[in-house]
Amino acid sequence: MSAFHIESRAKIDSVNLKVADIDKSLQFYTSFLGFKIVQRESSSVLLSPDGKLPFLESLNETKTKSPNQKTAGLYHFAILLPQRKDLANFFSHLIQNKDEVKIDGFSDHLVSEAIYIRDPDNIGIEIYRDREKSQWQWKNTIVRMTLDPLDIEGLQKESTQPWEKFPAQTTIGHVHLHVSSLEKAKKFYSDILGFKNTSSMQGALFFAAGDYHHHIAANIWLGNILPANSDLPGLDYFTIKLSSDDKLYNLIDELKASKTQFTKLNDKLFSISDHDKIPIHLKTE
Repeated sequence: MSAFHIESRAKIDSVNLKVADIDKSLQFYTSFLGFKIVQRESSSVLLSPDGKLPFLESLNETKTKSPNQKTAGLYHFAILLPQRKDLANFFSHLIQNKDEVKIDGFSDHLVSEAIYIRDPDNIGIEIYRDREKSQWQWKNTIVRMTLDPLDIEGLQKESTQPWEKFPAQTTIGHVHLHVSSLEKAKKFYSDILGFKNTSSMQGALFFAAGDYHHHIAANIWLGNILPANSDLPGLDYFTIKLSSDDKLYNLIDELKASKTQFTKLNDKLFSISDHDKIPIHLKTE
């Protein structure tokens, strides 16, 4: 019996966050980052590059304060820009407003170039652009990724205009998770959900659908951690989108075969959790 592979067009559709102060977070995500509001209620908001559906991110206010405990959940979520000039424009904006945001660093991963920042709740955000796939270096099913310094001087030269908002083609490229066990992460994300293990580094594994470098990463860098808690500021859940109902139900059949528990929310939306109780939604249009 051959191993199940999730369809090649599967992707991360959205990230859904819990935040401590909806107004403070909204100020950051709209005024600083440049998201537009799709829909707002008193304690929740949907955001997208152009203010239209589909949304890429939701913010939901929680009254539960974050304790000084290490829990499973987001290391960062990653916003994928269409072109290098977009990353250059954002970099110029970031440097001009560096006192308004916590900057974690800048990296060249060979497959991509990335900027790392944090939001008001200390949630990690990667802003990145992919290099052309022809430049990615594969050895069989493993792609080479690095942690090299970003060519800041070269990037700055490509800035063409002031940053105001995300380009329309912006997507959520991947999510990177804190987990308790790489062995259990591989079993869940690769063996059960069907993402291919495309790379690894010390204490981390990377998983992808199709020929992408990674849609999901998992690391054990926090050491011993508690299960995820969606009431705390941080990740509520993230959504994996399939291209058709048939592809979604193929995956649901695999979940049944592996005796993985799931909840049917409607005909096109299911909910599951990984080994650390990180919630994931599976959907189609």
